[in-house]
Amino acid sequence: MYLENEQMGRTSKIRYFTVLGLWVSIGLMAMRPAVAAYNAVADSAISRVTIKGNVSAGVGYISKFIIDAYTVSGIVNCGPANGDAYKAWHYTLIDLPKNSAGRYMINKNLSFSATAANNSLGQWINAYARGCSSDMGPGIVASVEADYMSVAFPIELNFYLESRPIDNVITFPTMILGGYLRSFGGPQGLESKKYAIPIRLEGGTLQLKNSCTANPTALVIDHGILPSGTPSHRTSTPITYTCDSPVDATLSIEYEANGDGYLPLKDAKGLTGAVSKLTITDPQTNASGTTIKTKIQTEKTFTVSSELSQTIGNGAFTGSAWLTAVHN
Repeated sequence: MYLENEQMGRTSKIRYFTVLGLWVSIGLMAMRPAVAAYNAVADSAISRVTIKGNVSAGVGYISKFIIDAYTVSGIVNCGPANGDAYKAWHYTLIDLPKNSAGRYMINKNLSFSATAANNSLGQWINAYARGCSSDMGPGIVASVEADYMSVAFPIELNFYLESRPIDNVITFPTMILGGYLRSFGGPQGLESKKYAIPIRLEGGTLQLKNSCTANPTALVIDHGILPSGTPSHRTSTPITYTCDSPVDATLSIEYEANGDGYLPLKDAKGLTGAVSKLTITDPQTNASGTTIKTKIQTEKTFTVSSELSQTIGNGAFTGSAWLTAVHN
């Protein structure tokens, strides 16, 4: 209450004012901070694939192979939060170059086309996904079994052959074929290959009807233990082709070369510790190089050589190449 006293002549006048107290109440709503788009990333998750089979066709389309969900094992890390299952994004990547026909190349002689069960091969799709999402429970789920992420499987591979190998064996290297990615909140992680499930090709063979055989069927060139900084080191190993009848053939060594045309040898983290120059030599004609033409009567032994240089790293370093032998 406010009291004011005024003198107006002899008259005393009292005024009363009622002052109303105003209370302002503001309800503050707790806001959950927005989480930027993120990926579920493999911990031990992996799909391990070994290709085996017999093939009757000679060239062109030769065989189909299915990568099933049972190849998937391990654990996937869910990331910083459990996102909205309806805001999950999916991508299946085959991390190989393509040929002029648009097929993925294992090497110049062998290629394949592919499809994924959820239509995510080579493109981002937005589709419901429970694995690593908030639909898995009220609490934060830090990791899940990889089979929660197998929506892209089965993945179908259709193989094509340019020229028939003289030993009639199609050999597959050990390599990372690509992988399946899952992100929440938006498509991301493709450039950095943040796979939820990497797909690892564990090697294998497709057997055609024999006319020539190779021994051994897979080569290992071991340089042993070398001091870091060794300027160069050369080692060789033989390979023998035995044929039922005389064959005119082309032998080629193929690999993913660096800018200087050498094969990088890398450690488990992908760091290059040395480079190798690979050659194959015909001892009868002395023809040598990454590609040579030759004639095999019934049997011939060739020499495959590796010359190391730029040995700057420490540890174990490996590289993969393909030796193909085809009819001319």
